[in-house]
Amino acid sequence: MSKGLLKLLTLMMVVVLVVGLAAGCKKDPVVDPTEKPDPTKTPDQTEEPDEIRDLDGRVIKVGAWWDMSPDEGSPFGAKQAARREVMQEKYNFEFEFVSTEWDMVNETYSSSVLAGEPWADIATLEDNWLVSHVRLKEVTPLNDLFDLSDEKWDTLTKDITTIDGKTYGVASGKWWPRGMFFFNKRIFDDAGIPYPYELLESKEWTWDKVEEYAKKLTLDLDNDGTIDQWGLGGIDMDVAMVFANGSEMITYENGVGTVNLRDPKAQAALDRFYKWRHTDGILYNKFDYQGEEIPWDIAKQEFQNGKIAMFWYQYWSTDDFYEGMADDYGIILPPIGPDDPDNNYKALVTGHNFQTIPANVANVDDVAFIWNKWTEPFEDDDEDAWKEGHETKLRDLESYDVLEYMYENDCFASIGLFGSSGAHEPWWGGQDDLLKGEKTVAEIIDEKFDALQGVVDDFLSDEEADEEADE
Repeated sequence: MSKGLLKLLTLMMVVVLVVGLAAGCKKDPVVDPTEKPDPTKTPDQTEEPDEIRDLDGRVIKVGAWWDMSPDEGSPFGAKQAARREVMQEKYNFEFEFVSTEWDMVNETYSSSVLAGEPWADIATLEDNWLVSHVRLKEVTPLNDLFDLSDEKWDTLTKDITTIDGKTYGVASGKWWPRGMFFFNKRIFDDAGIPYPYELLESKEWTWDKVEEYAKKLTLDLDNDGTIDQWGLGGIDMDVAMVFANGSEMITYENGVGTVNLRDPKAQAALDRFYKWRHTDGILYNKFDYQGEEIPWDIAKQEFQNGKIAMFWYQYWSTDDFYEGMADDYGIILPPIGPDDPDNNYKALVTGHNFQTIPANVANVDDVAFIWNKWTEPFEDDDEDAWKEGHETKLRDLESYDVLEYMYENDCFASIGLFGSSGAHEPWWGGQDDLLKGEKTVAEIIDEKFDALQGVVDDFLSDEEADEEADE
């Protein structure tokens, strides 16, 4: 062996030995077994330095028409309670959860803001109430206070609380379902019609498909010349169809509200509703009721009693169906209208609630900072935890899949100014006229149009806003 090669091999052995010794001397990091995880942090935040704020003992009030304090008897509430203790000590403040009656929220919100002492630093509102408070400058825009692109904020709330480019509300987690479509499984089985679940993702669940099914399911079961089983029924279904067809009852832009019933998509929706009742004869008519006074929810009662195959209304109806309906039922999203430019399912939303920061709240940066920390997802959150609230609503796994599809694909449409302005009340007569069939759709729209626009104009009038602000 040459001396050069021998030197090279010797050098290589020294290098290996040094590297080995270095590796052997490396120690694992010391972990303190008494150290507890910080409930205010999520996995993504763990490595980031936390901003420390001293709120100097401030009380932050969180208000709603129910008690929003953590329910320590539930797994999620227990985690919230632990987070509250950590946050209050870490940032030197105290949470106070306050509540008032639902029908007192708006008055309490306005009067306390005008007095310069908002009743809550984080205050819950419904979508129908927001516009009037924004017009009175009683709500703080949140665009500069939160990162609204964060995935924890639900898209529905961001959409319906954004007015003229400013966002006034936030909510975390899954929003509660509102508009929904139900079907009676026994009736479908008897007719040999497959459940509509399989049509959802392919977007074949359309008005045409509903019409096809309803014609097969509208039957005179005892051959006495009277329909005993209706293919379709609903409450406020005409309004829901306007939104499902890609239109709105009232548009709102730059402070101006305009009745939108002459929009071709809106009129087409009402035309189809009228056709289903008077041409096809597949839509249940409350005026067929034989009692002295027609119950406002007679169509819901008839579906629950197994006399209507498909029912279009609100998800909360499951409160009655789950325990009170003998036949099995399923839920599906409202069908897609033929003129909807989005070609997406649209569950009509009204009564959705979210959190706001009232005007005149002191040190809003601190309030937003705390609320942002409070609403962070927990590290060990179960992705399916949202399903727990539906266990006494739904009877099959496919219905959960429908809700999941709704969340993942933003299947919603807000009722907007039609609900908040009170314009829905003069439209009740229009709904009755659509069912009675004594006037055409165009005549009904012409007859109701000015009254509806008048209600909207009064609601949005600067004079009215000024008078309320002066009170």
